[in-house]
Amino acid sequence: MLRNFAMLMPALLVMAVTLNTASCGSGGLLTPVSSNSGTPTSTATSNVGGFGFVTNFNDAKVSSLTRNTTTGALKRSGTIAAGAKKGPHGLAVAPSNAFLYVANVADDNIYEFAVSSTNGTLTALSPASISNGNGSGPDQLAMNSGGSFLWATGSNDGTVAAYTVDTSTGQLAKNGAALGGFNTPFGIAVNSSGSILYVADAATGEIWPLTIGSDGKISKSLPAAHSADVNADTPGFIAIDSAGASLFVADQQLAEVSSFSINSTTGALTAAFTFQNSNVNNSPIGIGIGVNTGVEFLFTANRGSGGLIGSISSFVATGTTLTTPPTVASGYNGPIGLAVDPLNKFVYAADSGDGTVSLSVINGTCGSSICTGPTIATENPANASSAPYGIVLSH
Repeated sequence: MLRNFAMLMPALLVMAVTLNTASCGSGGLLTPVSSNSGTPTSTATSNVGGFGFVTNFNDAKVSSLTRNTTTGALKRSGTIAAGAKKGPHGLAVAPSNAFLYVANVADDNIYEFAVSSTNGTLTALSPASISNGNGSGPDQLAMNSGGSFLWATGSNDGTVAAYTVDTSTGQLAKNGAALGGFNTPFGIAVNSSGSILYVADAATGEIWPLTIGSDGKISKSLPAAHSADVNADTPGFIAIDSAGASLFVADQQLAEVSSFSINSTTGALTAAFTFQNSNVNNSPIGIGIGVNTGVEFLFTANRGSGGLIGSISSFVATGTTLTTPPTVASGYNGPIGLAVDPLNKFVYAADSGDGTVSLSVINGTCGSSICTGPTIATENPANASSAPYGIVLSH
């Protein structure tokens, strides 16, 4: 399974971390700095996309980074512990950018942090975590646009848990019993209206549209949908297009992306098409959408296999259709999580194979829709074995 991927990474893929000059694209160098001990605050910030946060799976740390929104360059600003080792996976940042939440599959907790409005550094709230339930394995997180509700997939016990959020303090509270009946729920995304929560079951291939009540509680009132490819049974992360009319999911084992149409009234899904990646060994995991120069692009993080060490693919998206083959930015090392910046100029990925975050440039100077950029170590000193997993940017 994907959540064990970092532990199973072949040793030959773990290499010394270096800072690389961009081979193409207009982004500057991702410049490292020493950890900053500035006092964090929970004050909301309007610094659009100015901060990034990455989970380091192996050593259970969360890295905070500042981002130059013009060049895309990143700088480390600090690291903080987030529970048990081999546990931190998904993250969610509050719409106010004042709080960050981290799911730990190893100790069944969701960790809560205040975000400094100055440099994005993190301070644990008190209490610092909330239990998702013994044996639940909280994996991926999603929040509504108002920041009042949070949901977590429990990949170990087959549940999706709902939480209310105190938007002043950042504290989470259980919102009723977790919804069961899933096998291995993993990828999760909420629609823009906050009425439907989409959950990918990584063992059955089903994508569930869950109805969100006015109180944030969820229910199975709509049928699950499976990819048009009957063999696509290991969906990973989920992306919804800018119009809210199409849903895309990357399959963790197959080198393809599946698309679904979204009913504009009910939110129900209908399987549409499947699209091959650039190479049969480029199995996508992370996924994201951005609109640049009036063109909608879908991006995938490809962890690589069969001699490939990883890449980022760029598809042109029109409704539920993707243009293939995609353009590829290569040379990255086992990317898993992926984030498109709010200004739709850059793509960032957590490179699990070498302890870095990679930058790709959308429509950069290399002449392609996606251009290979530099990387930065997530920790200082650099730790090639930290196994970065999830990544999010501030809003």
